[in-house]
Amino acid sequence: MCCESGAWIVYRQSGAKKRVFCGENLPVCGERAVDMGFFSNMYTKEGPGVRKDQPPKKGIPRFFEILMRDYGHLLKVNFLFLLCCLPMVTVVLFGLLFHQYLGMLLIAAVLYLLCAVLVGPAMTCLHGITVKTVRDEPCYMWHEFKKCWKGNWKQSVPAGVLFCTLLAMECIAAWYYMFMQSEMNVLLVAFVAFSLLLLTICWLFTTLQMLYLDMPLGGMLKNSLLIMFGYAKRTLPAGLITLVIVIGVVLFVPVPIMLLLLFLGMPALVAVIGDMWAWPVMEQAFHISEQQAARRAEQEGRE
Repeated sequence: MCCESGAWIVYRQSGAKKRVFCGENLPVCGERAVDMGFFSNMYTKEGPGVRKDQPPKKGIPRFFEILMRDYGHLLKVNFLFLLCCLPMVTVVLFGLLFHQYLGMLLIAAVLYLLCAVLVGPAMTCLHGITVKTVRDEPCYMWHEFKKCWKGNWKQSVPAGVLFCTLLAMECIAAWYYMFMQSEMNVLLVAFVAFSLLLLTICWLFTTLQMLYLDMPLGGMLKNSLLIMFGYAKRTLPAGLITLVIVIGVVLFVPVPIMLLLLFLGMPALVAVIGDMWAWPVMEQAFHISEQQAARRAEQEGRE
């Protein structure tokens, strides 16, 4: 659950209003917190509450629970992500308009690599906030975005350049094999599709490792490949769902509707879906929650 840093949240208990500082435990049973989500600013009446023994939601109900609770904050981080990606989109459009001129293509290629410097950290910041939403961790959106950018840019910049370069190569290959040849080679198209799936999964898990692990980028890339095949029951759906949504929107949705979907938060929502599939794998592979609990206990012991 995302909230504003330093904010006080008002809730009702036994007919009286109480105020707690953001990050403290809110009441669970028989009480209704005044949620700060996009859809629930007017929900100030007491509700039925949630039983302590109620199992957590999963799948589609869990996604809509996150959507109703944190959509406003997801819109904010989505806007920042789109802002960082805008230069690259502009360069891609420039290259498509002047693709018949070799000099223009070379200029577009150089500018594309420069713009990838922004996309890598932006992707890390996007998942830094969406994964906290999936984990139900409180965070101040603006502070978390700046923290993720400042703490991970040294690794996310080369990772962004690498993945954006591979993505451009895969897209060019897919376009050539599907539309430029007189006869489509099914095997080559299947190879490009698998390469895109591999790229999507590796980018997702490399980004999540940047947020929680301290290791070289090469080790993260190796771990991503091992995780992809070792936990295929969750990694393949994460990559496939992301690819199907993105490719479906790019190929089959009219441009005005596509722009509307982008501004309504599609990148952030796709990141949430990917993190919902990927985070259990991160826990099984790296035991991140246990490591965080151990570090907190160590810090409390020092104090």
